[in-house]
Amino acid sequence: MHWAIDRWVSHFRLRRAAMRFAEENWTVTPGAWLEPAGDEAPSRFECGRPGCVTSSCHPALAHWDADATTDPAQIEEWWQDAPYSLLLATGHGIEVIEVPALLGARAVCGPVTGPGRPSVTGSLRGPVAVTPQDRWMFFVRTGRGRTARLRPELSCRDDVLCHAANSWVPLPPTRLRSGPVRWEVSPDDVGWRLPTSDQAQQALIAAMVALDASLLDSRHSRTITPAPHAPAATVYPMTLRRSARSTADAAVEVLRRAA
Repeated sequence: MHWAIDRWVSHFRLRRAAMRFAEENWTVTPGAWLEPAGDEAPSRFECGRPGCVTSSCHPALAHWDADATTDPAQIEEWWQDAPYSLLLATGHGIEVIEVPALLGARAVCGPVTGPGRPSVTGSLRGPVAVTPQDRWMFFVRTGRGRTARLRPELSCRDDVLCHAANSWVPLPPTRLRSGPVRWEVSPDDVGWRLPTSDQAQQALIAAMVALDASLLDSRHSRTITPAPHAPAATVYPMTLRRSARSTADAAVEVLRRAA
C-alpha cells in the first residue's frame, strides 16, 4: 500500500517537472520506470516495449530523440500512461558536461575552506545535477544544430563526458537503482540561465588546474620525520686479566736481568 502511494506521488512529481522543463524549452522524453525487486526478480527498468531486454535506465520510446518535445499536450499524454522517468534529450539547444565529483564540486563551490565548509561562490553558476553515483552534470546552452566540442584538456580524460546530439541524461526527480538524481544547483537558483559550453569548460579547466596545484603543494609540504636515533652505547675499556703463568714468567725475567 505504501509503495503504491509513493509511486503515485513520484508519478505526479515527474509529470509536473516535465511540464516545467517544457515551459523553459528543455526538450524532454519519457524514460523507463523503476520496478521494485520481487521475491524472485531484482529491480529493473520497465519501458513497456515488447521484447526490450535493457534493465538499466533508458528511453522508453523507440524513436526517443526524434519524438522528444517541449509540447505540453504531448507531455501530458505521455505521463498519463505510465510513471515514466524524466530524461533530457541533449543536443536540442542544451548539452551536458558530465564530470567526477571532485572536479565538479571545485568548479561549483570553489576551494574548501575547512571540514564541510565550501567557499560561498565558485567560478561557475548554472544548473548542476548529481547522480547517485556522484557524477556531476553541468547543463550548458548551445545553438540548435550546433555541437560543442570538449577542449583537449578535458577530452583527454576518460572520466569527462559530453552529452550532445543523440544522447540523453536523467533529470531530477528521476530515481535510479541507487537513489534519486538531485539538484546541486537547481535551475530556479540561477533563474534558468545556462552558461555557454565555453564558459563551463573554462571553469572546469581552472578547477582541474587548481586541484593539480593543490595536490602538488600537499606533496611538497609533506615532511618525513626521521626516526629517533638510539642513544650511543657507552664503551667501557676492557680489563685484561693476566693468567698465573704469565705472572710467573714475568718474575723469572726480572730475576734473570738482575743476575
